[in-house]
Amino acid sequence: MSCAAGLGVRVPKPSIRWLAGLRQAAAGQPTFVFFPHAGGSPLSVGRLAAALPDSVGIVAVQLPRGDERAPGEPPHRIAAAADRLAQELADFHSHDARGSMHMVLVGNSYGALLAYETAHGLARRALPARRLIVSGFRAPVLAPSEAPLHLLPPAQLRAELAARFGMAPAEIPAGQAEYADAALRADLEACETYRHTQAKPLSAPIDVLRMADDFSLSASDLQAWQTVTAGPTRVVHCAAGHFPWATHPREVASLLTQLAAGSHREQPACVSPATITTHSE
Repeated sequence: MSCAAGLGVRVPKPSIRWLAGLRQAAAGQPTFVFFPHAGGSPLSVGRLAAALPDSVGIVAVQLPRGDERAPGEPPHRIAAAADRLAQELADFHSHDARGSMHMVLVGNSYGALLAYETAHGLARRALPARRLIVSGFRAPVLAPSEAPLHLLPPAQLRAELAARFGMAPAEIPAGQAEYADAALRADLEACETYRHTQAKPLSAPIDVLRMADDFSLSASDLQAWQTVTAGPTRVVHCAAGHFPWATHPREVASLLTQLAAGSHREQPACVSPATITTHSE
């Protein structure tokens, strides 16, 4: 889908190749910008996007994957990818037919790190994100604590991902396995070679989703996100695993809507007591 067609934004197609515009926001409503996990694509957002209200805008990051759907070499470093995405989001904003976009950046796993660096890129362009919502990734200021994955042989890589994150082998279309493996490894390399260099904290509030069934992260890993923003930080507890967009799309969609609309000083209502509860730390 063309982003121009999806968002009503008059921007030449080549300038928005790394973003997929799925829906334009109604006046005054937020636009959620989704940053998927390593190896992910706009398809990773599908179930969550379908569960969100029709009034909100939806944009999904679509990094180059080397195939026909997303041509180009996958980026191997965070800084270059984030700067490109920040510029394209700035282009969206400047050409938005409805006026100012209320951008809420939402990242899971590797996407959380990419969303964070993109938020800095937007701030440098005097276009701060309204909010950052992250899950599945330790605070960017923390040094890597585990051995890198991106150089492992294919079978060992998949086994290690499953052990760490509960990641089952994906259904890959015929002829796409080579591209999918290259994209996954590029994202993992970008993540594993990243070192925090931002001297100035963000100004946007940050909501950190802590998944009860994600054992790859500790409470301190997540609470350290409060050190990267001058705005308020809240930890929101969720009964889900490392990939909640796929496993709990309705609950997460409701929670995102509450977080984007409510005051950071207020407690968001529980989405479903059996699935997600929320409280501040």
